[in-house]
Amino acid sequence: MFKGYKTYIVAGLAVVSAVAAYLVGDASLVDTAQIVVTAVLGATIRHGVTTAAGK
Repeated sequence: MFKGYKTYIVAGLAVVSAVAAYLVGDASLVDTAQIVVTAVLGATIRHGVTTAAGK
């Protein structure tokens, strides 16, 4: 059902969770930025590996 999109869904959920934690005061801005950057890097690497493997 979600073949090929699971990593992007998890990365998106991580970003939403990090922003929510910041908004309710459970995480600092630095913690939020670190989680968001890590999630985006994971999705970017996933896309790069998929693109490179397809060539």
